[in-house]
Amino acid sequence: MVYIIISVVLLLILFYVFYGGIKTAIYVRRIANEKDKPSAFTPPSPKKVIRERFKSSLFETAITCLENKVEKDCALEAIIEKLPLFLKADSWSFLITPSDDVWRFLFWSKDLDFLPLEELALEIQINGEHIKEVIDTKKVLFIKDTKKNSLWNQKHSLSKSWLGIPIMVKNEIIGVLNVDWFQQVKVSPFEKELINYFLEDVDRVIKTVFSLNELFLSSDLDILTQAYNRKALEKYISQHKSDSSKKAVIFLDYDNFKKINDNFGHTVGDQALKVLTKRIQNSIKSDDLIFRYGGDEFVIIINEITENNSIDIIIQRIKSTVKTPITFNDILIISSISIGYCLVPKEAPDIEKAIEIADKKMYLEKEI
Repeated sequence: MVYIIISVVLLLILFYVFYGGIKTAIYVRRIANEKDKPSAFTPPSPKKVIRERFKSSLFETAITCLENKVEKDCALEAIIEKLPLFLKADSWSFLITPSDDVWRFLFWSKDLDFLPLEELALEIQINGEHIKEVIDTKKVLFIKDTKKNSLWNQKHSLSKSWLGIPIMVKNEIIGVLNVDWFQQVKVSPFEKELINYFLEDVDRVIKTVFSLNELFLSSDLDILTQAYNRKALEKYISQHKSDSSKKAVIFLDYDNFKKINDNFGHTVGDQALKVLTKRIQNSIKSDDLIFRYGGDEFVIIINEITENNSIDIIIQRIKSTVKTPITFNDILIISSISIGYCLVPKEAPDIEKAIEIADKKMYLEKEI
């Protein structure tokens, strides 16, 4: 009697599974294109189902970010972190690797928040052979045992296994996604397949939903603050060497900004820098220009300035807006800036010389 009951139960399970497979195949056929339709009673491939679900989750995240008007860099973070989460990584980070500028971490997992990330990025730019291998080959690189791999030069890293993934737009690398495990792991063949699918899908999401290719490849904007970057400043200087119009060049530096990163973490520091930059942009005219010179240093070019008292008014306005406290996740941040300025052509013959003079004046104020 017991055997009969067991047999009946097994038959019911088999029928349920078989019937479910047929239903799934029917629904898949309804959705798929004619040329891609599977044969009538073939259940969908598990790999294909996982890939399609993964792809749809990327688009769902992108659409949610757009609906909630999330800033582009935060939206990109939400998309890129999907893969490390799927791979059950212990930590991850996204390193921006421009060929003609300083490398920097754009975002990272919370457990890396209190590391000296600016210093680490500079160290990797010099000695990071594992990252350079990813950039040169434009291929995924998996290092199973970092201690035994000749490309791995990070002496104080906790990573035992590491995966480097090139993030590309229009076949140009914008950065490398670092996926780290604190114990040795294996990446299965299917996971490697999924990673390659992920790269295709991220490229598609970026181009289709956010159009970030202009931001990363052809734009002169700093990714974090949306101010112009150092490259844009150099371009501006070269284009205005013979410009004799009256301008003011302001060089500013945030006071003790490193303490914000040390006390509250780089995430809070980055958010504060974004807010403060936006405030400064709102306190100058639309045809004036603000450039991120490096770290927490900025250069502002004010057009049509003729008198010192006019620039003094602008500087006081900038200082006032920066002093207003920032609240971020129940953290109160109060900051200040040191500023130096130089008038062109009254005090310097061109923008390049004016930046040098304004920089020196800024440091004199900081010392005072």
